[in-house]
Amino acid sequence: MKALFLKSIATLLFLSIFLFPAGCTKPDNRLFSIEKNDLYGYADARGDTVVGCQYTLCFTDTITRIGFVADQHGRISCLDNQGKFLFFVFAYDNGPDNPSEGLFRIIGQDGRMGYADTLGHIVIEPRYKFAHPFVNGRAKVADRGSVVIEGSPNGDRHETWVSEKWYHISR
Repeated sequence: MKALFLKSIATLLFLSIFLFPAGCTKPDNRLFSIEKNDLYGYADARGDTVVGCQYTLCFTDTITRIGFVADQHGRISCLDNQGKFLFFVFAYDNGPDNPSEGLFRIIGQDGRMGYADTLGHIVIEPRYKFAHPFVNGRAKVADRGSVVIEGSPNGDRHETWVSEKWYHISR
């Protein structure tokens, strides 16, 4: 009986030391920014290039889930931790839009605006001409309108969205 008990303990000890840790270790799925010739890309934990150095700005130095980069045209892209392009992001204050209530604004291929969450999921497809951040569960949007630019060409420049048909949406 004692020998069987000791053999069971030895088996459990072997499994916990050698087998379980191997199955429980998580792979490092992060991407790390790299730079070459003043352009940015991403490499994995082994140092293998996943996203070639093609972006002029890198807003995220380590991508755990999503990251943000800008191209030579100033468009901000959202990438996942596999280096896959997800969508364009609305530029606000010289960078990607700030999340508000867990959502940030994105730009569709046609220039329309929508919303994505901080995990990179599109929550509201881009369909609005203009879209403000969510506040108290609602966001002010418009389907039509124009942009009025104020300020001098060499100084501060301010854009204002003008529409006669604003309305509010919920998530």
